[in-house]
Amino acid sequence: MVRHLRLCIIFIVFFAKAGFGQDLPKGSLVIVGGGLESSNKSIFSQLIELSGGLENAVFSVIPSASGVATQAYVSFSKILISYGVKPANIHLIPVAMVDDDSTASVDESTWSGNGNDPKLAEIVRESTCVWFSGGDQLRTIKTLLKPDGSRTPVLEAVWEVFNRGGVVGGTSAGAAIMSEPMIGAGNSMGALKHGVKTNFNGEDFPEGEGVLLTHGLGFFPLGMVDQHFNTRARLARLIVAMMHDTKKALPGFGIDENTALIYIGSQKILKVAGTAGVTIVNTSDAGISYIQALPKIENVMLSYLEDGDIFEITSGKIIPAEGKKNTKGKEYYTISNPAQAGMFSGSASNFLNLITVSLMDNKAADKVTNLNFTDSGNGFQVTMSKTHESLGYFTDKPGGVDRYTVTNVRMDITPVKIAVTELK
Repeated sequence: MVRHLRLCIIFIVFFAKAGFGQDLPKGSLVIVGGGLESSNKSIFSQLIELSGGLENAVFSVIPSASGVATQAYVSFSKILISYGVKPANIHLIPVAMVDDDSTASVDESTWSGNGNDPKLAEIVRESTCVWFSGGDQLRTIKTLLKPDGSRTPVLEAVWEVFNRGGVVGGTSAGAAIMSEPMIGAGNSMGALKHGVKTNFNGEDFPEGEGVLLTHGLGFFPLGMVDQHFNTRARLARLIVAMMHDTKKALPGFGIDENTALIYIGSQKILKVAGTAGVTIVNTSDAGISYIQALPKIENVMLSYLEDGDIFEITSGKIIPAEGKKNTKGKEYYTISNPAQAGMFSGSASNFLNLITVSLMDNKAADKVTNLNFTDSGNGFQVTMSKTHESLGYFTDKPGGVDRYTVTNVRMDITPVKIAVTELK
């Protein structure tokens, strides 16, 4: 009990600031960070169970974001059927903007107005789960929100499913739409250099020109979602997006590929399922200033959860999965002055490796640094530091897969001048 008490101190304060009470949506969300593999039993079994089980689960699949809408539906249907879902209980909701070239007799681009079809809305309404495909999240917004921002009948039906206790899920772009506001595009270095953009009229937002914030669908009530998180190094992109409106003390949730953040409203918990993890970003006490028009961001708090870890929403407790042991005083690694590893190093230097192996499971360091070049002489230095509330938990599962839980690590991002001088 002492362990859970220490874990939740920061988040109790955090959620008190955010004003969360007991009034949360009763439905469930299965939000996948992209790259969902058919073999991911942890995610699919929980998705089906939350949707009513093999006998009762009824799926509506909306491939609105996809450039190959029919293929996206067929592929997802086959996976559900392989897990035992009845084929008759899986329905295509034909909403899309792009023609799928694999279907010569069907032009899926003609489905762009189908969000207004009351018959399709009725099929959705009778479902226990609505699933959104990957692709381009802006397509889903364009097809399911009317020009004035109001909901189409199909989207209203999705909300009815969710509000009565059903499931809404999605992967990649289908995860991005869960937020309001929604991250529409952009990358981390572009976000740091150019900030937030809220308007874009073209087809493809230039990734390096900032981070695009637009309207989302807003099913997830606890903060902002980002996906493909660790693989595409989107941590700074999420932080910049969150700090755009400092009046909102809501957390950010970065979801890795083949991994799900599962919101269960009836139990008021978040769970992590899958092969990687979810990064929780807290900017409620962070500060931002500017040096030569570049942001200096201080005191961002990070936590990292993996498969089986639970976050209790109303209490703020983070409960590590069964079998995980505290790393404090039992750190496995002794890495002095850990810093960015180059291409000739035997160890990776991505975010996950830095916050786990190089920091929390390392007895020889209380902070790690990482340099990120913007050009040959400038860049950003990222520093992650242990705090009095930092805790790490570890287990090695069968097959040699290391699993971590990390809480309350401080992160600072500082613009720097970088000089490289050859030794004489």
